[in-house]
Amino acid sequence: MTKTTASKEEHRSIDSDERLLVADIGGTNARFAISVYGEIGLSQLLSLPTRHYHGVIPAARAYLDQITGERPSRACMAVACPVWGDSVSLTNNDWSFSIENVRQSLNLKHLMVVNDFKALATGVSLLGVDDRMQIGVGEPVPDRPISVIGPGTGLGVASVVEDSGRRIVLDGEGGHVGFAPGTEREIEILKILSRRYGRVSVERILSGEGLTALYTALAEIDGIEAADLNAADIVKRAKSGSCKLCMNTINLFCSALGSFAGDTAMTMSSQGGVYIGGGIVPRMADLLINSPFRERFETKGRTSSYIKNVPTYLITTEYAALRGAASLLRGGFRARD
Repeated sequence: MTKTTASKEEHRSIDSDERLLVADIGGTNARFAISVYGEIGLSQLLSLPTRHYHGVIPAARAYLDQITGERPSRACMAVACPVWGDSVSLTNNDWSFSIENVRQSLNLKHLMVVNDFKALATGVSLLGVDDRMQIGVGEPVPDRPISVIGPGTGLGVASVVEDSGRRIVLDGEGGHVGFAPGTEREIEILKILSRRYGRVSVERILSGEGLTALYTALAEIDGIEAADLNAADIVKRAKSGSCKLCMNTINLFCSALGSFAGDTAMTMSSQGGVYIGGGIVPRMADLLINSPFRERFETKGRTSSYIKNVPTYLITTEYAALRGAASLLRGGFRARD
């Protein structure tokens, strides 16, 4: 869902050279950039760790204090949580805010706040050939739904559908559906995580903390003492080949990601393709390519023949959501002659 606020002086027109503020705010990082309404592209990109700030207003002010040129008077912020009404609370950090309060505090004429995967899904149509990498086979079917999923601090999901020539982005909380194991080993992992968490969502597996949870669960199953590793450590050791347990963890992570991506494609009939974003997977592209990801994506029993031609892509740019936010903000106005 999209929420906007505007001052009483707001007009539904905008100068073609007006500067726009766009932000992609997740559990770990808040990314900012400037976009000019009449141009394609972003400038003055900056990523700020959310742990260094007490909320969106201090982070945005820190960014605005560093940029050059005229301050933007309109903004679109993509946030990692559902957006309903004026009050926003991020799912995977302690930031919360009033949209109207942010608009006034940053002296904005207009502020749009959207779910981060709505922005990312919008940005998919703007990807260039160097912004994505195809994993496996498959050809996109024009005008068919596209789905986007992304493990990071959490697990985001959104889809793009066509309706009478219009593109509609459907964002939701698909990352919180229940985890469905596909092998005996994954059943054992589900048992361990069920004792730890109670209900086990897919996000408990496909996220930064999920990667660590998989690592410790596999160590328990194999009777190995687990080291104190975070997600980045596990990826690093798997890439270097220095830790077999880390490599097994990554393969299991990619297998679960493939199954979930395939389930999403089946649910949404995503014959336009499934795109993988988020903060984790783009950093381990080589591991994903050589993992069971695509095999598990296609393994759908009686419907495998339907799913095998659906292409899967890895988003390789970290700024797709910012581009999508800029596109959404431009779409809310018409250019002034």
